[in-house]
Amino acid sequence: MDEIIHHELQLGIACFCMGILLMALYDVLRIFRRVVRHNIIAISLEDIIFWIICMASAFELLRVMNHGIFRYSVALMAGAGMFLYHLFLGRYAVPFFAKILNKVKKILKKYNSILTEPLKKAIVKVYRRFKKRLRERKKELEEDGSIPQREKE
Repeated sequence: MDEIIHHELQLGIACFCMGILLMALYDVLRIFRRVVRHNIIAISLEDIIFWIICMASAFELLRVMNHGIFRYSVALMAGAGMFLYHLFLGRYAVPFFAKILNKVKKILKKYNSILTEPLKKAIVKVYRRFKKRLRERKKELEEDGSIPQREKE
């Protein structure tokens, strides 16, 4: 009898933790949506992918810990984990982290040209060198007769 109770307790704790993790994952998605604006199609696709992940993780947990048997207590414990996570952490974490990331985004936009200008210059410089070397090599090959010269019109 002790083993059965111990197993049920483990299953309940695992489902409670899974509820917390799934809600935390959804909060990451909510933060991402607040930082990067989405249209309704993108939001719908993200939600579909999220719910597929939820379904797969719940199925795998039940398969491993309970031989695939669904029990309402499992859903209740996962729901309790989600609710308590949202009540004590989620509703404060999402606005907090979204605000921080939006400030970082604003700073990066402000200094975007300062950060990307050296990279742009380096790319242009490499491109010009490559183009010059390509012309020189083509001229050498034309002089050798390896490739025919173009006729001048």
